Amino acid sequence: MDDMDRPRLIMEQLERLERLSATQTGTEAAAEQLVTREFTGQADKGGIVATVDGAGNLLAVDISRLSKRRHDGVTLGDAVLEAIHAAEQAAAEARSALTGGLGAGLGLDDLFGGVRTDPHRFFS
Repeated sequence: MDDMDRPRLIMEQLERLERLSATQTGTEAAAEQLVTREFTGQADKGGIVATVDGAGNLLAVDISRLSKRRHDGVTLGDAVLEAIHAAEQAAAEARSALTGGLGAGLGLDDLFGGVRTDPHRFFS
């Protein structure tokens, strides 16, 4: 590499870092929204509803009178777990959607790769 390429490479890396910083700001805002959201899961045809927050913490379990009458303790417990798992899955999918595209198109795979493999390329 000649001396003319070094400034161009450094500028490209700085541009990538600026895009990363902008992405981080947007991600922080989305994460704050996710924390305040509530997700529900249902079982027993909607007779049992579980609610979790964006972190997956259980907030509530609502069991209809019909569901209480229709099931014995074991079956009711299984249905409650089913509703909780469905709510947790909904929260996990929202988190995954939020984090799945992070860094996409930013060229982060090679952001510092050149420096690690050939530091003299940048700093000699």
